[in-house]
Amino acid sequence: MCVYTLVASNLRKPMINKNSILIISIFIALISCKTEKKEVKSNKIQFEISEYNLLFTKVEIKDKEYTALIDFGDFADFQLSTKLIAELNLETEKSDIIMSDINGSEYALEKGTIDELKVGDKIEQNVSFFSANNEIDAVSKEVGTDFQVVIGFGYFKSKDFILNFVEHSIEFIKPKIDETDFNVYINNDYGYLISNFKSIANDSFNLLFDTGTPISTIDLNQFPLDLKDSSVNFQETEFPSKNLDVKSINQTITLNMENNDISELKPLGVVGIYGVNDMIGKIFIYSPLEKTMRIKTTGNTVYKT
Repeated sequence: MCVYTLVASNLRKPMINKNSILIISIFIALISCKTEKKEVKSNKIQFEISEYNLLFTKVEIKDKEYTALIDFGDFADFQLSTKLIAELNLETEKSDIIMSDINGSEYALEKGTIDELKVGDKIEQNVSFFSANNEIDAVSKEVGTDFQVVIGFGYFKSKDFILNFVEHSIEFIKPKIDETDFNVYINNDYGYLISNFKSIANDSFNLLFDTGTPISTIDLNQFPLDLKDSSVNFQETEFPSKNLDVKSINQTITLNMENNDISELKPLGVVGIYGVNDMIGKIFIYSPLEKTMRIKTTGNTVYKT
């Protein structure tokens, strides 16, 4: 939702019972198997999709649960609300970062550190965070969900994960490659998830993949295309939209996008935003080292009706 600009001895040995060795070996093997299972257990975040088409989960701070927005349009790992900072009596100081939203409004960011924060199954320690004065509080009212924390793309950027809109989960795991998946190349050098797509006419273009944007957007002033008229349902209201077919080697996906001015995002080299309405019903497999994101289509409706 928000976009920003700017790491053996010679001693006599006693007789040993071979059956005892076998029993001990089996016992050790069983312990090893249990240990291995614990080691491969993946961290998972469960989320819910709000009526505003945004992803929310729970985080834990000092044995208390707080609601968090999962926002890939935020470059930071975490943001905390002004209210929460006051409640936890945390100290902050000015940072040298100015936040700019898609409408061009700018906000100065404060920064601070919190001792411990639990996300999903994992406890993070010495967590750095940012905060914009009353910004989260204002957005909470706008989107109809009271939240106190933002988990930004910075938290996910360097991790392999599966963003699953069927099970409503984010699992930090690297699965085997399935060559039948829809495959796109990605760039995260700017701190955001920028994905490269191709149209049916073989035009190449970049979209910002943003879980903080409820409806996909295309700026046809920047990227003129002759697209089929459509409509998208958002909060029980129909809005005019455009259908954009994008292709991979063996698949085609239709994105249902509003035509809006997003010239504020020009520095990122994107002409549109891949929003939550086009994520629903799909599974996204993110591989930062391979610089790819694979998309599994499940046959579900790809936008809310």
